[in-house]
Amino acid sequence: MKHRNKIITFICLVTLIVLGIFYWYHHLQQNEKTLTIGLYTSSSWNVPNGHQYKVIDYAIRKFKQEHPEIKIKYESGIQQDDYRNWLSEKIIENKTPDLIIVPNRDFNALANEGTFKDLSSFMSQDNIKPSTFYASALKAGKYGNQQLALPYEANPTLMVMNKTLLEKFKMSTPSYNWTPQKFYKLCRKITYSNTKKKYYGVTMNYNWQDAQYAYGAKLFNTNDGKVELTSDRSRRAFTLIENIVNDQSTFNVTSQLFDKGRVAFMPLGLAQYRTYTSYPFHITRNNKFLWECTKMPSIKGIKATPIETTMFAISSKAKNTKGAWEFMKLLCTNKTVQKEVMKTNMGCSVLPAVVNNKKTQKILDEKVISFHNLTIKKLDLIMKDGTSLPKFKDYNDKSEKLDYKIQNALKAGNLETQLFNIQLQVNQSETN
Repeated sequence: MKHRNKIITFICLVTLIVLGIFYWYHHLQQNEKTLTIGLYTSSSWNVPNGHQYKVIDYAIRKFKQEHPEIKIKYESGIQQDDYRNWLSEKIIENKTPDLIIVPNRDFNALANEGTFKDLSSFMSQDNIKPSTFYASALKAGKYGNQQLALPYEANPTLMVMNKTLLEKFKMSTPSYNWTPQKFYKLCRKITYSNTKKKYYGVTMNYNWQDAQYAYGAKLFNTNDGKVELTSDRSRRAFTLIENIVNDQSTFNVTSQLFDKGRVAFMPLGLAQYRTYTSYPFHITRNNKFLWECTKMPSIKGIKATPIETTMFAISSKAKNTKGAWEFMKLLCTNKTVQKEVMKTNMGCSVLPAVVNNKKTQKILDEKVISFHNLTIKKLDLIMKDGTSLPKFKDYNDKSEKLDYKIQNALKAGNLETQLFNIQLQVNQSETN
């Protein structure tokens, strides 16, 4: 009897092990047949977009041709402002999507928390070279020595010019390689050429950060993230922004004034530029002057164009890593998909091969009311001029503190004397 019970117990244990192995294998297969993606609705660049998921759905159809066995799931309707909280909840619940869209501003904190897989081995295995992408776009997804995300879409800042106003004051349109000194000279001339201050040099969204980029100043120590505001380049940049503010005698030089034809220069993201120079938005804004655009001013040898980059990353807890990589590769490196990104989302492709394609010029010219002189050659040069932001956990927090204190000092008219104190306060706040 005892012998028989042992046999029964043994058979039960074997059965349970077999069933467990079968369940585990079945579960693994199901995971490999399902790919979950974290996405938000609406444009990354806050421009009108009635086709929020058009590119993703297009890429899914294309992906299905090669991988019919994989089912792709994403949750629709998540607003961009709510996306970070939604993702945080998924991470806590251990339900992180396999593939995650990552806005520029969220990357550092998420990367520091170990949210993403290193992509270096995947890229090496599939022979994806860094030269495939624009350098600054690829660098946006790098943290420490790891490539944690691939760029999907970019929104470079252009310097938009009121060509009609420049001609009114007998000034030629600045060339591509213009310096901060040339920029300031033009702004000052316009401001002081009209006694009633009816016209202005540049809108208030040309800020102190743009001036720092123009001089290639390094505001943060690469080793410890400490703020450094008193270097020669930083001081020259602060002098530039102080002079502009003092000359214009107001902080209220808004984009609305530019729309009315009263301002010569305005920094503007590519997506906004494409939206506002096309039908129907151009008509509703009632612009009655010629627009032109170029890159942001900078001293020789310095890359000074701010570029926001939306990226995709694979969760460090992904259940379908292989599927996530294959779909990410399609989104970020496939020329046909990247052309669709540029056409639908109003930003810029992250691939030089797409930007420099002749068909891309037709995309830039689509629905444009009048000639605005944005060529693929110019856009390629602007993308190559991208500056790279620092990569450390508290970068966004420190930048916000700096911005608040520097803006207050500019308004009070005592920035130069306050620089050392601001530097001290921001650094001390991190140690307390």
